[in-house]
Amino acid sequence: MKNRLIYLILTCTTCLIFSSKAFAQCSGNEPVVFLGNDTILCQGQSLNLTAPNGYDVYSWSTGATNTGINVNSAGTYSVETILFSGNDNLVVNGNFEAGNTGFTSSYDFVANPDPQALWDPSTYAVGQSPNDFHSNFSFCIDKTTGTGMMYIANGASSPNTIIWTQTIAVDPNTNYNFSAWASSVENTSDPAVLQFFVNGTQIGNVFSPSTTGCTWGEFFNLWNSGTSTSAVISIVNQNTEPSGNDFALDDISFVPYCTNTDAIQVTYETISVDAGQDLSFCSDFPESLSASSNVANATFLWNTNETTNTIVPTLSTNYSVTATSTNGCSASDNVNVQIKQSLDAEFSSSSTAVLVPFTTNFENSSSQNATYSWYINDSLMLTTVNYADFIHTFTSAGDYSIKLLVSSINGCSDSMNLTITANDVEFLETANVFTPDADGINDFYQFNMENIKTLSLTIFNRWGQEIKQISTISENWDGTDVKGDNVSPGIYFYTFQATSATENELKGQGFIHLIR
Repeated sequence: MKNRLIYLILTCTTCLIFSSKAFAQCSGNEPVVFLGNDTILCQGQSLNLTAPNGYDVYSWSTGATNTGINVNSAGTYSVETILFSGNDNLVVNGNFEAGNTGFTSSYDFVANPDPQALWDPSTYAVGQSPNDFHSNFSFCIDKTTGTGMMYIANGASSPNTIIWTQTIAVDPNTNYNFSAWASSVENTSDPAVLQFFVNGTQIGNVFSPSTTGCTWGEFFNLWNSGTSTSAVISIVNQNTEPSGNDFALDDISFVPYCTNTDAIQVTYETISVDAGQDLSFCSDFPESLSASSNVANATFLWNTNETTNTIVPTLSTNYSVTATSTNGCSASDNVNVQIKQSLDAEFSSSSTAVLVPFTTNFENSSSQNATYSWYINDSLMLTTVNYADFIHTFTSAGDYSIKLLVSSINGCSDSMNLTITANDVEFLETANVFTPDADGINDFYQFNMENIKTLSLTIFNRWGQEIKQISTISENWDGTDVKGDNVSPGIYFYTFQATSATENELKGQGFIHLIR
């Protein structure tokens, strides 16, 4: 025997993973294969997975063949361990060292080496090199020793042709591994298409050797004997192309084994945290930092020891935050904060109501060195870099909005507004007859006023008794007394005091003729 199953397993291309932990011929005394519970890892972490010693073959889903692997990416990782129940290959002459014996084939056998011996399809030979039997074949060596024998074929041009077959005795309810090594005997774009059959039933998928000549590849499938006591094992070629469909076989084996498998799911939690954009703000308009994470229910810890996701920075410095998931994974981010000194705009005027023409001084009492811009009704009147007062002459009546805008090179600013009322006339007059008869005409006694801001009016009857008091400029007399009762028609007297918008004091008296 030239090689064992262990070589075959290591480079398999069609592996069968069983759902059960062990097969029938395992005794139960084999080492327990357990990779652990499904695991969540944090980014940057790795995990060592180890299968127990005591098995002949270890086949990991990653392709590794040793007892353990180190994983650093998410996925499902599995291991299949194989323990041979015997070291005997049940295939007779599977390495072809005995020549053309122990098997049968639907191909025609060619015994003697000759450059044209395998010129026809459906022919085969057993020899040391394909080139010995076909001048276009490559100088290939056998799989194991480099000097041994191999099965060499010019592929058939009809499908389902049996390349190689042998009948062997098997034990019922036993697992077997059917394997072979195959190689194209020349560079080709159309290699052989091979299949394994046991007792006339295909096992596994079709397989093809490499398109590069003299490159050995291993193929195997697993089979359970069930109630069978014998097995007709066969290799069949399905390629019907007459050119390129040429191959070699070596080291065919059929071996019983015990296998155990286990799998583990490794998940990586990718946590991230965003502390937000860098901030720059004026101290009188504070802003907040808000951290967010892609993981729900994450906890936050700032370098200020605050544990809320939102904080209000109070210093110009770098702020960092760490988010931690419920699985213990964490990520950090930082943000820079610049807090700029705020400004205070402040000015005053000796009066807010003037009688035009009038010149007034607006005194700048702001506290910082900055640029000062004075506006009247949003029109820029003066810009200065010192504390200069603003002097202005009002020549037209109206309401004027005076604004001082204070701004600095750091981007902070503040403003103050003051309204000045400029008047060109102040008067207060009234009629002396009114008719409170609810006809909608002259029903109220009131003053006609301009630029009057306060008014106090007292009404007396002819005997000097006070019957009504009016204390605001929006009130009028409807001909009732303090109780709300209508007074009698006749002559009534009044006194008044008023203050104008420019603080002038006005006083007077008169009479009122009430007609009903």
